[in-house]
Amino acid sequence: MDLLGVVGVSAGAVAIPLSAVSASTAVAAISQGASQQSGAAQGGGEPAKDDPRLAKFSLKVSCEDPGPLRKQVDGTIVVLRNKKLYLDDSDPAHRTFEDGHPFSGFFIDYPVGKKELGLVSTISKDPPELNWIYADANTLELKYGNKTASQDHIPGPWDWTDDQTALTLDGWEGFVAAEEEPGSGVWVVHYDRDDDHLRRVRGSKDGVVEIGLERRILKL
Repeated sequence: MDLLGVVGVSAGAVAIPLSAVSASTAVAAISQGASQQSGAAQGGGEPAKDDPRLAKFSLKVSCEDPGPLRKQVDGTIVVLRNKKLYLDDSDPAHRTFEDGHPFSGFFIDYPVGKKELGLVSTISKDPPELNWIYADANTLELKYGNKTASQDHIPGPWDWTDDQTALTLDGWEGFVAAEEEPGSGVWVVHYDRDDDHLRRVRGSKDGVVEIGLERRILKL
């Protein structure tokens, strides 16, 4: 990968195809570029090459709800499809969505506004392409897209919990899974911004359950 490719992604043009190299190589190179950018921005001289926030991870779902919906979501993984983040079986042999791409992302500064910590994920294996992860400001669904698609919504700040095991948005684990259609068993990840189980945006708390998004470090 040439330097311009790395700089372009680090500067925010994340939705570019990286077909010239493997997905793992692309993410490693982009991570290095992001680390260098972060080190320069902070005036720290040498970049923090071992910055744990640049580690690539998947997302596994945990659910402690005592109700019957728990068994439908607990232990699933997050996959990307149709511009949204869905839940699917952790076992590839039992996946619902043939077009689902397992979340595979890392943290990087978002290039717009307050330059808060953003989150990107690959959206396909071939070509390996990165998109920003954000919460839709109207529906509160977690979605993925380029900078233009994300900047008018809630692109961050993303981070992890104190023990570094779970994902947070705007400082807390405010995530829920909601059925895309009542009784469908198809679950979409949402940001419960108002802490009301999406009552304001959906009109009801039915088919909504609290979840945690646990980070699982991936080996490059």
